[in-house]
Amino acid sequence: MRSLSYITGAVALAILGAAAPALAARAQEVSEFRYWWDLVWRIINFGILAFFIVKMAKEPLTNFLREQREGLKAKLQELEEAKAKAIAERREIEAKIKGLAQELADYEKALAASAAKEREAMLEAARRESQRIIEGSKRWAEQALAQAKKELAAEILELAANLAAEKLRAAITAEDQAAMLQKFTSDLKKVQVA
Repeated sequence: MRSLSYITGAVALAILGAAAPALAARAQEVSEFRYWWDLVWRIINFGILAFFIVKMAKEPLTNFLREQREGLKAKLQELEEAKAKAIAERREIEAKIKGLAQELADYEKALAASAAKEREAMLEAARRESQRIIEGSKRWAEQALAQAKKELAAEILELAANLAAEKLRAAITAEDQAAMLQKFTSDLKKVQVA
Protein backbone atom coordinates (compact mmCIF):
# COMPACT_ATOMS: atom_id res chain seq x y z
CA MET A 1 0.00 0.00 0.00
CA ARG A 2 2.88 2.31 0.83
CA SER A 3 4.51 1.83 -2.57
CA LEU A 4 1.18 2.59 -4.22
CA SER A 5 1.22 6.08 -2.65
CA TYR A 6 4.82 6.54 -3.88
CA ILE A 7 3.75 5.57 -7.37
CA THR A 8 0.80 7.97 -7.30
CA GLY A 9 3.11 10.82 -6.24
CA ALA A 10 5.65 10.02 -8.95
CA VAL A 11 2.98 9.97 -11.65
CA ALA A 12 1.65 13.34 -10.47
CA LEU A 13 5.14 14.87 -10.60
CA ALA A 14 5.75 13.45 -14.08
CA ILE A 15 2.52 14.94 -15.39
CA LEU A 16 3.37 18.34 -13.93
CA GLY A 17 6.92 18.11 -15.31
CA ALA A 18 5.66 17.28 -18.77
CA ALA A 19 3.11 20.05 -18.70
CA ALA A 20 5.58 22.83 -17.75
CA PRO A 21 7.55 22.86 -21.05
CA ALA A 22 4.34 22.71 -23.03
CA LEU A 23 3.03 25.81 -21.27
CA ALA A 24 6.36 27.61 -21.71
CA ALA A 25 6.52 26.73 -25.42
CA ARG A 26 3.23 28.32 -26.02
CA ALA A 27 4.50 31.58 -24.58
CA GLN A 28 7.33 31.93 -27.16
CA GLU A 29 8.02 30.65 -30.61
CA VAL A 30 10.35 27.63 -30.69
CA SER A 31 12.55 26.47 -33.55
CA GLU A 32 11.89 23.16 -35.28
CA PHE A 33 15.09 21.58 -34.00
CA ARG A 34 14.26 22.61 -30.45
CA TYR A 35 10.80 21.17 -30.90
CA TRP A 36 12.16 17.73 -31.93
CA TRP A 37 14.85 17.86 -29.27
CA ASP A 38 12.25 18.48 -26.56
CA LEU A 39 9.99 15.76 -27.95
CA VAL A 40 12.80 13.17 -27.85
CA TRP A 41 13.66 14.10 -24.27
CA ARG A 42 10.04 13.89 -23.28
CA ILE A 43 9.81 10.41 -24.76
CA ILE A 44 13.01 9.41 -22.95
CA ASN A 45 11.72 10.90 -19.69
CA PHE A 46 8.41 9.11 -20.16
CA GLY A 47 10.21 5.82 -20.83
CA ILE A 48 12.36 6.23 -17.70
CA LEU A 49 9.32 7.17 -15.65
CA ALA A 50 7.35 4.23 -17.06
CA PHE A 51 10.30 1.90 -16.33
CA PHE A 52 10.48 3.03 -12.69
CA ILE A 53 6.72 2.87 -12.28
CA VAL A 54 6.65 -0.66 -13.67
CA LYS A 55 9.74 -1.67 -11.68
CA MET A 56 8.50 -0.26 -8.38
CA ALA A 57 4.76 -0.72 -8.73
CA LYS A 58 4.57 -4.05 -10.53
CA GLU A 59 4.57 -6.32 -7.49
CA PRO A 60 2.35 -4.17 -5.20
CA LEU A 61 0.00 -3.43 -8.08
CA THR A 62 -0.30 -7.11 -9.05
CA ASN A 63 -0.78 -8.06 -5.38
CA PHE A 64 -3.41 -5.37 -5.02
CA LEU A 65 -5.20 -6.48 -8.19
CA ARG A 66 -4.96 -10.15 -7.13
CA GLU A 67 -6.43 -9.34 -3.70
CA GLN A 68 -9.17 -7.32 -5.31
CA ARG A 69 -9.92 -10.15 -7.75
CA GLU A 70 -10.01 -12.74 -4.93
CA GLY A 71 -12.17 -10.47 -2.81
CA LEU A 72 -14.54 -9.93 -5.72
CA LYS A 73 -14.61 -13.67 -6.42
CA ALA A 74 -15.41 -14.36 -2.76
CA LYS A 75 -18.13 -11.71 -2.74
CA LEU A 76 -19.51 -13.01 -6.01
CA GLN A 77 -19.51 -16.54 -4.61
CA GLU A 78 -21.30 -15.33 -1.46
CA LEU A 79 -23.84 -13.47 -3.57
CA GLU A 80 -24.39 -16.54 -5.76
CA GLU A 81 -24.91 -18.68 -2.65
CA ALA A 82 -27.26 -16.08 -1.17
CA LYS A 83 -29.13 -15.92 -4.47
CA ALA A 84 -29.45 -19.71 -4.63
CA LYS A 85 -30.57 -19.80 -1.00
CA ALA A 86 -33.13 -17.03 -1.62
CA ILE A 87 -34.46 -18.85 -4.69
CA ALA A 88 -34.73 -22.09 -2.69
CA GLU A 89 -36.50 -20.28 0.14
CA ARG A 90 -38.85 -18.60 -2.35
CA ARG A 91 -39.70 -21.96 -3.92
CA GLU A 92 -40.19 -23.47 -0.49
CA ILE A 93 -42.48 -20.60 0.53
CA GLU A 94 -44.44 -20.90 -2.73
CA ALA A 95 -44.82 -24.64 -2.13
CA LYS A 96 -45.95 -23.96 1.43
CA ILE A 97 -48.44 -21.37 0.20
CA LYS A 98 -49.85 -23.84 -2.32
CA GLY A 99 -49.90 -26.52 0.34
CA LEU A 100 -51.36 -24.07 2.80
CA ALA A 101 -54.40 -23.47 0.63
CA GLN A 102 -55.00 -27.22 0.39
CA GLU A 103 -54.27 -27.64 4.09
CA LEU A 104 -56.75 -24.87 4.90
CA ALA A 105 -59.41 -26.54 2.76
CA ASP A 106 -58.72 -29.88 4.48
CA TYR A 107 -58.85 -28.19 7.87
CA GLU A 108 -62.19 -26.57 7.01
CA LYS A 109 -63.58 -29.96 5.94
CA ALA A 110 -62.29 -31.62 9.10
CA LEU A 111 -63.69 -28.79 11.20
CA ALA A 112 -67.08 -29.06 9.50
CA ALA A 113 -67.10 -32.84 10.03
CA SER A 114 -66.08 -32.41 13.65
CA ALA A 115 -68.74 -29.76 14.18
CA ALA A 116 -71.40 -32.03 12.62
CA LYS A 117 -70.26 -34.93 14.80
CA GLU A 118 -70.29 -32.72 17.89
CA ARG A 119 -73.76 -31.42 16.96
CA GLU A 120 -75.07 -34.97 16.60
CA ALA A 121 -73.51 -35.94 19.92
CA MET A 122 -75.09 -32.92 21.61
CA LEU A 123 -78.49 -33.68 20.05
CA GLU A 124 -78.26 -37.30 21.18
CA ALA A 125 -77.29 -36.21 24.70
CA ALA A 126 -80.23 -33.75 24.69
CA ARG A 127 -82.59 -36.53 23.53
CA ARG A 128 -81.37 -38.85 26.29
CA GLU A 129 -81.67 -36.10 28.88
CA SER A 130 -85.18 -35.16 27.75
CA GLN A 131 -86.18 -38.84 27.83
CA ARG A 132 -84.74 -39.15 31.35
CA ILE A 133 -86.62 -36.01 32.42
CA ILE A 134 -89.87 -37.30 30.89
CA GLU A 135 -89.47 -40.69 32.61
CA GLY A 136 -88.63 -38.97 35.89
CA SER A 137 -91.68 -36.74 35.51
CA LYS A 138 -93.87 -39.79 34.80
CA ARG A 139 -92.57 -41.58 37.91
CA TRP A 140 -93.11 -38.45 40.00
CA ALA A 141 -96.62 -38.04 38.57
CA GLU A 142 -97.42 -41.71 39.28
CA GLN A 143 -96.10 -41.41 42.84
CA ALA A 144 -98.00 -38.16 43.37
CA LEU A 145 -101.16 -39.81 42.00
CA ALA A 146 -100.72 -42.84 44.26
CA GLN A 147 -100.14 -40.55 47.25
CA ALA A 148 -103.19 -38.49 46.32
CA LYS A 149 -105.27 -41.69 46.03
CA LYS A 150 -104.07 -42.82 49.47
CA GLU A 151 -104.87 -39.45 50.99
CA LEU A 152 -108.26 -39.39 49.24
CA ALA A 153 -109.04 -42.91 50.41
CA ALA A 154 -108.06 -42.02 53.99
CA GLU A 155 -110.18 -38.87 53.84
CA ILE A 156 -113.13 -40.82 52.40
CA LEU A 157 -112.77 -43.41 55.17
CA GLU A 158 -112.63 -40.72 57.79
CA LEU A 159 -115.64 -38.94 56.32
CA ALA A 160 -117.52 -42.25 56.07
CA ALA A 161 -116.64 -43.09 59.66
CA ASN A 162 -117.73 -39.64 60.83
CA LEU A 163 -120.90 -39.90 58.77
CA ALA A 164 -121.62 -43.38 60.15
CA ALA A 165 -120.94 -42.19 63.70
CA GLU A 166 -123.33 -39.29 63.24
CA LYS A 167 -126.01 -41.57 61.78
CA LEU A 168 -125.50 -44.04 64.60
CA ARG A 169 -125.80 -41.31 67.21
CA ALA A 170 -128.95 -40.08 65.59
CA ALA A 171 -130.41 -43.56 65.08
CA ILE A 172 -129.47 -45.11 68.43
CA THR A 173 -131.47 -44.13 71.39
CA ALA A 174 -130.65 -44.49 75.07
CA GLU A 175 -132.62 -47.77 75.26
CA ASP A 176 -130.67 -49.17 72.27
CA GLN A 177 -127.42 -48.22 73.99
CA ALA A 178 -128.48 -49.99 77.20
CA ALA A 179 -129.47 -53.11 75.22
CA MET A 180 -126.15 -53.12 73.43
CA LEU A 181 -124.25 -52.71 76.67
CA GLN A 182 -126.16 -55.58 78.17
CA LYS A 183 -125.48 -57.83 75.20
CA PHE A 184 -121.79 -56.89 75.28
CA THR A 185 -121.43 -57.72 78.96
CA SER A 186 -123.26 -61.06 78.54
CA ASP A 187 -120.97 -61.95 75.62
CA LEU A 188 -118.00 -61.08 77.82
CA LYS A 189 -119.20 -63.34 80.55
CA LYS A 190 -119.63 -66.21 78.12
CA VAL A 191 -116.17 -65.71 76.78
CA GLN A 192 -114.72 -65.63 80.30
CA VAL A 193 -116.49 -68.84 81.27
CA ALA A 194 -115.39 -70.73 78.24
